[in-house]
Amino acid sequence: MSANCPIDHSAASQCPVDHPPVKEEPKCPVDHATRAAWVSSVQVEIPEAVEIPSEGCDSTKIDNLIGDVTKSNVALPTDREISSIPRTSSGTNWVYPSQKQFYEAMQRKNWNPNADDMKTVVPIHNVVNERTWNHIMMWEKANIENANKKCGGITLTSFKGDSKKLTPRAWFRSTFLGLPKPFDRHDWRINRCGVEVDYVIDFYGNATASGVELDVRPKLNSWEGIKLRLSHALGLD
Repeated sequence: MSANCPIDHSAASQCPVDHPPVKEEPKCPVDHATRAAWVSSVQVEIPEAVEIPSEGCDSTKIDNLIGDVTKSNVALPTDREISSIPRTSSGTNWVYPSQKQFYEAMQRKNWNPNADDMKTVVPIHNVVNERTWNHIMMWEKANIENANKKCGGITLTSFKGDSKKLTPRAWFRSTFLGLPKPFDRHDWRINRCGVEVDYVIDFYGNATASGVELDVRPKLNSWEGIKLRLSHALGLD
């Protein structure tokens, strides 16, 4: 959805939702003018997915615990939201960073954040991750019912961002079509009842509600990914 690879990066890892009580583990009225100004000012350097932008957007570098693990004295909220994204082998969902965690993570990356912007930045981060998961679920729609019956549903195992590594599609678009390069790239791994499927996400700046355009698709590194792409291309999904 760097936490949150737009969209994971410190000691912790989606708009409006019904938030259940938080026990062990994180959507989104925002000021649209502030949001647009922020997206423009950072030139789509939006921190990444289900996490915080300080550990290279790598889910192996974060935990999923609720609580204030921040270190600075900045006066920002420390409450965190539970995402709609189930976490593999945990029985819980992934958790989003608090405003304070996000602010500190951006400081560590020398992004010179404004504390007042966090009330807009964090919702954007969460929304982008929720949208990413929804895109993945659209690819998986033929498998959702069976997965729900068999193992309780499809879950997210891991995610990792690498803004400097272009996907083949992004390289072709930018090299031969003259289109802008994505500002970030993420790799998410899902678990479908023991079957792991890798997805790749390119993030582009755009005048959408969140200021981000997503290009989400299965990677062609497995038979499952190839089948999903072929089914989509042939209109069989």
